Amino acid sequence: MKISIMLPSYNEEKNLEFLIPELTGILDSTGVSYEIIVVDALLSSDNTEDLCKKFGSNYIRQADYGYGDAFRKGIECAGGELFLVVDSDASQDIGKIPVMLKEIENGADVVIGSRYTKGGKTADPISSVIMSRLLNTAYRLILGFKEKDISTDFRMYKADLLKGIKLTCSNFDIIEETLFLLKKTYPEIIIKEIPICYKKRAEGVSKRRLALFIADYIKLLVKLSALKKGEG
Repeated sequence: MKISIMLPSYNEEKNLEFLIPELTGILDSTGVSYEIIVVDALLSSDNTEDLCKKFGSNYIRQADYGYGDAFRKGIECAGGELFLVVDSDASQDIGKIPVMLKEIENGADVVIGSRYTKGGKTADPISSVIMSRLLNTAYRLILGFKEKDISTDFRMYKADLLKGIKLTCSNFDIIEETLFLLKKTYPEIIIKEIPICYKKRAEGVSKRRLALFIADYIKLLVKLSALKKGEG
C-alpha cells in the first residue's frame, strides 16, 4: 500500500525545511511506501521548489488560486491508495500518522485527526476556538454530521473515494464539502476520529482571512442544506 501526503504551501519554505524530514522519518518508521507532494501557490515567492528537489519531494504548482484548487490538484496528482493532507505550517500532530494508518487497516475509509474528540487539544486563540466550535455545531445540527471536528483538513482518505466525487469549492470550505459529498456518495463509508494536539504554526502568518472564512462557510452550509433537503 502506498500513501500520498499532500502539503499545500504558500510561502512555507522555512517550515517545510524541517517538516519534510520529520514526515519522512515518521513514514520510514511505518514501513509503508509513500510520496510527498508539495502543492505550491500559483505565484510562488520563495524557494520551495528548490527545497523539494533537495528532499526528493514532488513539486507541483497550482493552476489557479485558493486552497480548494490546491486540494484538487493534490488529489489529481496522487498515485497512492491512501491520501493524507498535512498543513505546511507544522501545526498538526503528524506523530499520529501511524495511528491513522492503523485505523485504515482496521477498516476505516477516512480518519480525521480531531481537536474536539475526547483527548484532543488545540492551541488556537479562544476566539478561533469559539468560532470553529460554532461552525462545527451548525454543520452537525443542520447536515446531520456525527463527527466532532468537521473543519480540519488533517485527514487520511482512501484515495479512490476522493477521485469519485466532484469538488467545487475554492477555499477552505472544500474541507466540509469533501466530507458531505463522501457521505452522500458512499452511504456505508466508515469515518473514524482520533484525538490530536493542534499546535501554533511554527513560522510565518496564517493565510486564512476570518471574514472570508466565515462567509464561505455560511454560503456552503446553505448550499449543502439545500442538497440534503433535495434528497428527502
